[in-house]
Amino acid sequence: MNKFIGGVAAGVFMTFGSAQAGMITDVVNQNGYVSGFLDSYSYYHDITDNGFVPGSDLAVSGDISIKVTDDSRWDWFEIVVFTIEEFDLDSGGFTLGSSFSNSLEVEALAALNADGLLDVTVTSLSGDFYVGKSILNVVTEAVPEPGTLALLGLGLAGLGAARRRKA
Repeated sequence: MNKFIGGVAAGVFMTFGSAQAGMITDVVNQNGYVSGFLDSYSYYHDITDNGFVPGSDLAVSGDISIKVTDDSRWDWFEIVVFTIEEFDLDSGGFTLGSSFSNSLEVEALAALNADGLLDVTVTSLSGDFYVGKSILNVVTEAVPEPGTLALLGLGLAGLGAARRRKA
């Protein structure tokens, strides 16, 4: 009987403990021009368009890639700053006139979980260029509802009470 109760409890934990992971890909196509020193171009990714529901879904990891192309004018070099949400070097960074790709860190994931939006700003420290396609990939998990967790707790408490009564 104890093996049966243990098996049922393990099955319940495996059923409710497993999160359903999903992948959201959000693509923003643009042709934004950054004209020179300290000029910038801003846009955002909205993963709620792809079915993400803040509070019900949880963004657990992700990455972003942003295409940058030269305007074909002769420049000595181009220094590009990529700001994801706020300026930090966790999710954002610098390149020398080339495209950018990086994983999302804590601040960017927190912003996605708060409202499903990720703000991006591309700034020139030197040179001018075009900001092209931006691709955001986010791995999500469903957040269990409080009612489900309460039901699971009551079931486990009932199993424990039944076991004590027999002993």
